[in-house]
Amino acid sequence: MIDTYCDTAPRATARAEEHGSLILFVADRGWPFYARPRLGRTSEPTTAQIREVVARQARLGVPRSLEWIHETAPTLAGTARDAGLTVHECPLLVFGSPADPFQQDSCPEGSALESSHLEGSRPKGSRLEGSGPPESEIRLMDDDDPGLGAVNAALEVAFNTPGTAVGAAGTSDRDQATGTPAGAHRLVFTREALKSGRTVRAGAFAGSAGAVGGGSHNPRGAVSEIRGVGVLPAFRRRGLAGALARVLAHHALEHGVTTVFCGAESDEVARVYEAAGFVRIGTIGVAETR
Repeated sequence: MIDTYCDTAPRATARAEEHGSLILFVADRGWPFYARPRLGRTSEPTTAQIREVVARQARLGVPRSLEWIHETAPTLAGTARDAGLTVHECPLLVFGSPADPFQQDSCPEGSALESSHLEGSRPKGSRLEGSGPPESEIRLMDDDDPGLGAVNAALEVAFNTPGTAVGAAGTSDRDQATGTPAGAHRLVFTREALKSGRTVRAGAFAGSAGAVGGGSHNPRGAVSEIRGVGVLPAFRRRGLAGALARVLAHHALEHGVTTVFCGAESDEVARVYEAAGFVRIGTIGVAETR
């Protein structure tokens, strides 16, 4: 189920290249993707296949990385280390607890979950009363929301300072990141993804400070992944990240999704999701060059 989603989701904006038991997703637009184990494989990836994919990523000028679910590819961490990559283990969580989140779908590669777009399901500029801390607002956003650029900029600043600790970076840093060429490019891509229904965006706003964070969920049929939840360091530890995760999860469940999952970069971040109603069910492996 989740494994199939991870194979399907990139295909909306990327082409798939087969390298033995691995698939490399090469983005046509937007952010670059990973390589991962091929669904329906009859053997596990080898060190030679991993090195082949990493060399291809280097030629493309994209991050040299692999991602997988440990429970469905338990030997890959060791093979990736043997190929010279650094392996990180990240918590995998679901909202609630599905009976078998690792069940494989019976449909062919790349075809599962394709009829996924929920176009028209997002309330236009919805304010969700009571969904965040006092003096704050969590708002579902459409593609022409005037605050979308500021939310993107807040997320850029947030992910430049990962983790959950309070820090100095705040609205002035967000304002500096707003309107840059890179920011303008991301805004075009975000608007297109929202309009198509590939993603649903929520923004976090704190009184007169305006946009201070955001996050998304990306529905593909009955499964959706929550991604990119971040808050400006100066506004952390106020419950905003958890509120964003809850709003996105409930929106997904209210619009046809039955499994909502996410990956956390650390146990500390996972605890934020757990406080919002998520349950840890496994491990995401991430391998990258040193």
